[in-house]
Amino acid sequence: MLPSRQENILTDKHLKLLDRFEKDVAIYDRLAEFSVVMSSIGIICSILIPLTAYSFLIRGNPYDGITVSPYIYFVIAGIVVTVLLTRLVIIYADRKKHKISETEYRPVTGFCMCDFSMLRSHTKRLERAKTMGERLRHAKLVNYYTELIMRQRTLQLDQTYY
Repeated sequence: MLPSRQENILTDKHLKLLDRFEKDVAIYDRLAEFSVVMSSIGIICSILIPLTAYSFLIRGNPYDGITVSPYIYFVIAGIVVTVLLTRLVIIYADRKKHKISETEYRPVTGFCMCDFSMLRSHTKRLERAKTMGERLRHAKLVNYYTELIMRQRTLQLDQTYY
């Protein structure tokens, strides 16, 4: 059973709006997921490609390429560039989701739909949790997002009176 604060937030109207919001931002979620996968693949490639290039070009032991100065710099630069590019894509996707939430849904609901999506996600995870540690973690996150949404709603109500 949900506490009364959460019952005020989890209304049918808000849940329908959340479903619509999640459909609207699904492309950005897929972009972020793709970026996470490409991060690990890019790091592995940035390590293996210079090693294989060294072994084909020099015809030496490929592991000697790790200690050769220019190749180690290529490996480190490839790792840094891969991490930065994938993080930029994730930041872009999150920013676009927040922009959609702020412009289309916040005037209707009074709170950020990204926070509401996280609240619903952790509420579902709390219901499926098997261990006490999982329950405690998700309960804390549910309380955090509930408080955050309630603060956003009261701030908007206070701003409408001025």
